[in-house]
Amino acid sequence: MTQFLSISDVADFLEVSERRVRTLLAQGRIAGFKDDSNIWRITRPLDIKPGKRGPDLGGYASRKLQPRQIKVIGK
Repeated sequence: MTQFLSISDVADFLEVSERRVRTLLAQGRIAGFKDDSNIWRITRPLDIKPGKRGPDLGGYASRKLQPRQIKVIGK
């Protein structure tokens, strides 16, 4: 079963706004896609390509997603 993360969980994890996460998704910097209902599905594990603007990924490797802090959406 494929697992997805919600936009709000990714925003909390990266310490950016939900709007910024949507922008990063649209730019292709965060791996994800829009489903048939036009809802963003962010793949797990989180795949982020660095850029010149946020989010700051300096501590990304040391941060861990805690299973109790994320909402996994199955499809």
